[in-house]
Amino acid sequence: MPIAPGSLKCVTVCSSTRPLLPLIEAALRSRLSAADVRRLGESAVLVHTDAAPADIRDWLAPLLEEGESLLVVEFEKWSAYGTAADRDWLLARGH
Repeated sequence: MPIAPGSLKCVTVCSSTRPLLPLIEAALRSRLSAADVRRLGESAVLVHTDAAPADIRDWLAPLLEEGESLLVVEFEKWSAYGTAADRDWLLARGH
């Protein structure tokens, strides 16, 4: 499967009142290929896209309620360990 241009971003979410990750994942999959969205644990999603971190933030911010937060980080370098980080998926989208 060809990989589209872009870079890895990590979207982390925080809420003390509700599970945000399913909502965030669905929103990302509505804008990006499902193949370019991967859950990482209970509060983070990795995405591969050419969208800027600020654009991703703007897509997701309207989904948040008072007191909830998100952070979008673009990676230039990364290293992973463990089964939660899909090594093959990461390597196909790495440098």
